[in-house]
Amino acid sequence: MKKVTSILAIALMALGMATVVIENTANEFDFLNDISNALTCNDCDAPKDDRGNSTMKIA
Repeated sequence: MKKVTSILAIALMALGMATVVIENTANEFDFLNDISNALTCNDCDAPKDDRGNSTMKIA
């Protein structure tokens, strides 16, 4: 019974660690997407109209 309990405990710990790693990886990709969007934004500082749309027009 001790062996089964220790195996279950190790499996639960491994599952918890995998969950943390997956969550951190997902957060890292969100962070990289935010940086990428900020770097490619051409009219981020353009004034906004009443509806929140950029008033800068594409030529």
